[in-house]
Amino acid sequence: MNVTVSAYNRPAYLEQTLAALSRCHGVFDCSVTVLLDECPETAQQQEICERFGFRHGVMTPRVGCNRAILGALLYGFDELGGEYHVHLEDDTVPCRDALRWFAWARDAYCDDPAVFSVSGYQRVSSGRVAESGLRRWFTPWGWATWRDRFDGIRDGWSRHDDISWDVVVNHRLRAGRYEAFPTVSRIQNIGAERGTHVPDAEWHRQNQHVAETADDLKHGPVLSWGEVRRDDHADHA
Repeated sequence: MNVTVSAYNRPAYLEQTLAALSRCHGVFDCSVTVLLDECPETAQQQEICERFGFRHGVMTPRVGCNRAILGALLYGFDELGGEYHVHLEDDTVPCRDALRWFAWARDAYCDDPAVFSVSGYQRVSSGRVAESGLRRWFTPWGWATWRDRFDGIRDGWSRHDDISWDVVVNHRLRAGRYEAFPTVSRIQNIGAERGTHVPDAEWHRQNQHVAETADDLKHGPVLSWGEVRRDDHADHA
């Protein structure tokens, strides 16, 4: 399974994300690449990648958020030849079994064209650790999709940062399809500072920080999930 991590100018966040990723079950069975958008902190971020043993590359000159995310998907599907791709940003910290969740959802929904993407994030944990659901939404904080779904949206991707790429994906390119999600979040969003669309830490705490993720709960290993909900609205927005 191919995994990319995009990062810009927040090395402290990148370190937390890579530390967590290095502890994920199954990470050494994945191809992980960190893609750095050029900035004054690039050398520091490269050192972090090397310390955790992750391959990395630099987008130079800087391409901006929208094209950086697109570039990560193009790298996974076109250069690595993957059929399914997981993408994290530098402020999306995965739980220990996050890669297991992404792998399970990959196999569970690969032949269901009504499912556009897989989210690792759930704003309010509202179920058991081995439960999942489908909702008509797109969540950008730790997500995955399949080659055939991506091929259908790549030409419509917003390449300029005047509008956030995920807004375009959610409200136009997704075209009403579902995302699969765990009812207990496998991603913690830590991006309270220096975020493009986060005004302050209090706003982040109220709107993006997850009060309880799977890593906060005492539970045995989860190897498969059971779909218990299918909603036609997002319950975390």
